[in-house]
Amino acid sequence: MTKRGIALVLLCMYFLYSFASREQSVFQDGDILLICGDSITEQKQYSVFIEDYILMSQPVKNVKTIQIGWGGENVQHFANYWQQVGLAFSPTVATTNFGMNDGGYDLISDKVKDGFREGTKKAIDQFKAAGVKTVFIGTSGGVDSYYFKNPKHKDVSAAAYDQTLGYLSDVAKDVAHSEKVPFVDLHTLTLKTMASAKAALGEKFAVTGNSDGVHPQADGHLMMAYAYLKAMGMDGNIGTIRYDMVTAQAETDDAQHVTSAANGEITLESTRYPFCFFGDVGASDGTVGMLPFLPFNQDLNRYMLVVKNLKSAKAKITWGTETKEFTQEQLSAGINLAAEFLTNPFTAPFMAVDKKVRAKQDFESLYIKGYINGEKAIIQMMPAEADALKSVQDSFSVAHEKLFADLVTSVTPVTHTIKIEEMN
Repeated sequence: MTKRGIALVLLCMYFLYSFASREQSVFQDGDILLICGDSITEQKQYSVFIEDYILMSQPVKNVKTIQIGWGGENVQHFANYWQQVGLAFSPTVATTNFGMNDGGYDLISDKVKDGFREGTKKAIDQFKAAGVKTVFIGTSGGVDSYYFKNPKHKDVSAAAYDQTLGYLSDVAKDVAHSEKVPFVDLHTLTLKTMASAKAALGEKFAVTGNSDGVHPQADGHLMMAYAYLKAMGMDGNIGTIRYDMVTAQAETDDAQHVTSAANGEITLESTRYPFCFFGDVGASDGTVGMLPFLPFNQDLNRYMLVVKNLKSAKAKITWGTETKEFTQEQLSAGINLAAEFLTNPFTAPFMAVDKKVRAKQDFESLYIKGYINGEKAIIQMMPAEADALKSVQDSFSVAHEKLFADLVTSVTPVTHTIKIEEMN
């Protein structure tokens, strides 16, 4: 084989490997995911979306998600905080989200870059030493070009501070590559998405929050969850339903069971939920508003309906309370129900589970900030009560396990019907 032929083979092998690695989820049965960061993480929004997705959309058996966000945190201090708090949960996978506080809301300096590099490497080293098999290093995305209010340096604009965050993102990327751990490029994604959204909807559309331009609303958190879930190797295949209009036969994947199929109506019982959204088009306080500017449904939320042997040029599809028209070509190729029907039969059960996920993560913050953080100091002051204090931790573990168990049992099969009507 010629050198050129060998090079082509190696190139093909590289692309095949890259594709395979992206398609394979990082999670295995029994993994514990620890979501770490500052006040943006403590908002418990992108962390909830990640847990929702892992629990309902592409579930892996017995995977638990825990968030330990702490307002004001930076990566250098996190190395100490992680040892005190994070180890209590014995994680096997972790994500980080730092940079906003590390930059000091000022122009970049070598001292800041060096400190961020040192803190990021130290955190990775500690994760590895504790047996965490995969660490996803992500940095703060950016500040909002319209709403940013610099709390420390009034003369440093949004554009200037985004440059600082960009430098820190480059540092994190450098460290992640040298330490051979995945890097999540939130900075580039945020600036690109912000530019597209504001060009379409105006400067007042908030991507990273309308209160201070730092803390995102639901739309910005959906963007963050997207970045981490993509990095985790989620392939986005929620389910596929194939229906033949001539034979009235329906075929599905393992996550769904056809209970009846006749005369263009398919009734299914599904154990895997498409990710569901809330809010209004053009609004930043829900997740719907971000969808035109983020390929969430295309990449992570494909719940496909394929209709073959349709005799008419068009057909009406009714799913839940909504009806839409599609062409024969569209249905033959397959339509993404999750993208086309934002309100659907999964919406209510999805949001009910989401509410329980939020309650569990609220409980985690209460326990972490109210007890674990001060446990050592309390025991030093009250050594005679060490056993009693230990019982508090044991009680938390029991309560936490009950919350997890309740989440799992809350994801019950959804029975729903898809109606296909040919149009003259």
